[in-house]
Amino acid sequence: MGIVKKIEENNCKIAIWDLQESLIELSNLYNKSKLPIFTNEKRKKEFLTTRILLQEINPNQSISYNEYGAPELGNNQYISISHSHNLVALIVSEKKVGLDIEKISSKALSLSSKFISDITYDISKEKATLIWCAKEAIYKWYQKKNINFKNDIKIYPFGLKDKGTVIAKFKNQKHTLYYNKIDTHFLVYVCK
Repeated sequence: MGIVKKIEENNCKIAIWDLQESLIELSNLYNKSKLPIFTNEKRKKEFLTTRILLQEINPNQSISYNEYGAPELGNNQYISISHSHNLVALIVSEKKVGLDIEKISSKALSLSSKFISDITYDISKEKATLIWCAKEAIYKWYQKKNINFKNDIKIYPFGLKDKGTVIAKFKNQKHTLYYNKIDTHFLVYVCK
């Protein structure tokens, strides 16, 4: 299906792909790279799709990975990648970024006690999914391990809309995270 949405805001470029193509079709779209040895076909497709998205929004760049497994670009720009069901999302900026995309589901709600320390407001599956996305975006922005989602990242109460911001407190600093509802998914990113 290809790119379903491009967003350019807050000094960031974001592209989202609806992954409907076969592995052969994706390989034909991006024949510049030898495919790493993955046993999972979905993982191979996600690998190719992220490189196609990168070429679309930031041509002639390649992705490497740091010691924590976070993706990097070699041109003083930052990148973050996320996959959820059939959607693949990528963000690039001159500022440090973290991005997550998740399908809205009751799973986040049922697991919310594991990542939300103080539920002081009404929680729905939409809010639980958005809070999970925000915490995952912070984690990817930080690019290091040993973060306790429940205790280390606090999300301030917010009203739910199709597009907006949430405020998080992490490492004694406040961070503004931006979100968009994309069909049945939430996309959340931090750029700082």
